[in-house]
Amino acid sequence: MNIRHRLSAEATRERIIAVAEEHFRRVGYAKTAVADIAAALGMSPANIYRFFPSKSAINDAICAKMMHEVDDMAREILARPLPAPEKLRIFLLELHRHNKSTLTHEHRIHDMVEVAMAENWPAIKAHIDSMVGVMAEIIGEGILSGHFRTVLLPEFAQTALEASAKIIHPTLIAHSADEDQEEQTGRLTDLILAALRP
Repeated sequence: MNIRHRLSAEATRERIIAVAEEHFRRVGYAKTAVADIAAALGMSPANIYRFFPSKSAINDAICAKMMHEVDDMAREILARPLPAPEKLRIFLLELHRHNKSTLTHEHRIHDMVEVAMAENWPAIKAHIDSMVGVMAEIIGEGILSGHFRTVLLPEFAQTALEASAKIIHPTLIAHSADEDQEEQTGRLTDLILAALRP
């Protein structure tokens, strides 16, 4: 395959994802058929299947795109020249704010993410692994600087994220919308920091 053809195929995949995401936001992912995506692009459903083997593959690609945005945000926080305790506090707060603003306020996208999490789509598993990795790196920095005691990584990081479910899981955020979730996020972070204290 030559470079020109490969770039064209990649561009087509991106167009399919963009149109599918727009349909998901407008009518919901469950009500969007491959035929709808194809019609909006002026191509046949068979042509869509040249790039994605199934609608599930399109769903996962859209989910992966959204999760990559969160991963990029987390990596940017990780790169900041801050002490590990402050970095961990910012990481959990920004993760909460991002999930609340992008995954709970857009109900049709929230529905897709909820199913993705329940069914453990590949994009969700990769995202969780990435978040555990970022948390582990922050804790590792804190151990090296003397801010944190020595713990098993990434076991502690995974447990800390599991304990944070109420403030980072979109469904649990939505169910607690009438509570002061940022105050809860602060208390939960204090608890994790206390568990890490030398």
